[in-house]
Amino acid sequence: MIDTRLRRWLRPLFGRRRGVRRTPELFRPRGTSSRVSRLADRYDADVDAALQRLWPKARIYHDREFTRDRADFLLVVRGRGVMVETKVKSDPGVFRGSTLPPLLDRLQRDGRRLVVVLNQGDPTPARELIASRLGDKGCVVVWSGPEHDAELRGAVEGLLQQMVRHR
Repeated sequence: MIDTRLRRWLRPLFGRRRGVRRTPELFRPRGTSSRVSRLADRYDADVDAALQRLWPKARIYHDREFTRDRADFLLVVRGRGVMVETKVKSDPGVFRGSTLPPLLDRLQRDGRRLVVVLNQGDPTPARELIASRLGDKGCVVVWSGPEHDAELRGAVEGLLQQMVRHR
């Protein structure tokens, strides 16, 4: 079947309209078939299973809408919440955290805690970025499976204990 909509044929020839700004959601919407999107979906499910395994009585709230200024999960343990953001790298290089500033700005205003869970790579630049924006209210953990559950548990419990200590 041939697409008869003239607009679809002419837009690549003449470009898009000026003044229309594309939002990040339009660049790569969720559910695409790119390799990184498939990895991210699978990684989110694995992290969700790990959080349920580590804190079976906790409530886990998922953000189903893809936005750069909200974390993927809200983990509520013993009445205290920690935001959990998952990040997937397809290569084992350095993770700089270039997609984190909108989220960090929002959490800085709200005063919430954040754990960034990264699948692989060197998170040193991202740790420095989070420390400069959130101070001791945020951290980065490299987690790639159940063998790294202790690091994830330690990071989240450290932030939860910190919430009690600062009162």
